[in-house]
Amino acid sequence: MSESRTTKEQLAAEYGALAQLLEDVRRRVDILNTTLAEISAAKSALEEVSSLSEGEELLVPVGAGVFVRAKLAGKDKVLVTLGANIMVEKALEDTRKYLEEREQKVRDALQKSVADYQALVSRLRDIEQRLRSA
Repeated sequence: MSESRTTKEQLAAEYGALAQLLEDVRRRVDILNTTLAEISAAKSALEEVSSLSEGEELLVPVGAGVFVRAKLAGKDKVLVTLGANIMVEKALEDTRKYLEEREQKVRDALQKSVADYQALVSRLRDIEQRLRSA
């Protein structure tokens, strides 16, 4: 087998693996963008809740465009999900700080993922050029 053919096969194999990795990174970017949108919505909702008075009626989304009417029993503390159906009660200001910190971590992860994506695209283009010229 010629060296050129072996090189082409190696490049083709690398291309396939990198293309799959690129798809994984794209999905990660999508998830991180969705998470940022959720954090932004939570921050906005907290601001809205903090402007309400106790006993005031509000609409609470339950999903799929469905809302229930509820009365605000208290606004000093909120429940925050830690994961695996575990919640902790936090003061409103602590929750704001938690969301800010979480938002920054997600933004950092997104920035790294975008950089990874761009590096993969660059490498895939390089492989394409090498395969055409080989």
